[in-house]
Amino acid sequence: MNALQRIFGGSEVPENEHVPYLVSLQYQTRRGIIHNCGGSIIAPNRILTAAHCCKDMNVTLMTVLAGVRNLDDHTGFRSKVVTCSIHPDYKSLVTSDLAVLSIDPPLHYNNLTIAPISVNGKEFVPGNVSVTITGWGLRFPISISFLEFFMYPKILQRVNYSTITNKQCRDWGMDKVTDTEICVRGLLKGACAGDSGGPLVMTTSKGLLQVGIAAYAPRICGLFLIPDVYTRLYTFRDWIQKQINQ
Repeated sequence: MNALQRIFGGSEVPENEHVPYLVSLQYQTRRGIIHNCGGSIIAPNRILTAAHCCKDMNVTLMTVLAGVRNLDDHTGFRSKVVTCSIHPDYKSLVTSDLAVLSIDPPLHYNNLTIAPISVNGKEFVPGNVSVTITGWGLRFPISISFLEFFMYPKILQRVNYSTITNKQCRDWGMDKVTDTEICVRGLLKGACAGDSGGPLVMTTSKGLLQVGIAAYAPRICGLFLIPDVYTRLYTFRDWIQKQINQ
């Protein structure tokens, strides 16, 4: 299994569409600032992401970029990461893979390119529910170093697929999955080895609801036999709200 990095088998989000709740979590390296993970806006100064996106990393080198479809778009809003609060029960590739980032300056909502998403779902998401993941994703099932320029597009990618039950997930080989996670499966598409932290969303009668955080997936992306695994927000809604209120 791999912590997630990129989307495979998706399509570009059209130029006239916006995913205002999505941010790119970026890291300063010797090569410059690079996209590292996804995240979602849950308050003007709070970003929800995966724990492994900031575990053992220097937060002073981390920023978030909001309000863009193209990572080369210089009109986006950039904030520094001040702190990363990791869930106390986090265990890599096992459970509780979520964290809340405190950022500064706070984001300014415009309800078009920058806006929060609801994470307050009060129902357990069952199997056979249509869900969507967005991210700046790999277009191939594995990464080939000398082709990285072509394999990692700057344009935002989107994949639609469906949840399966946790029992089905365990039957399909993810035997350690618990009710703190959601499993999703699609044929030759899905999250892939940096798309970590990205929001899994579903449509409800009240609008979009984030129900998961991209956590881990097969080493070869898009294998129909092995599901993608997301942190189930329903389980952690009280902890998330506490981080927002602090």
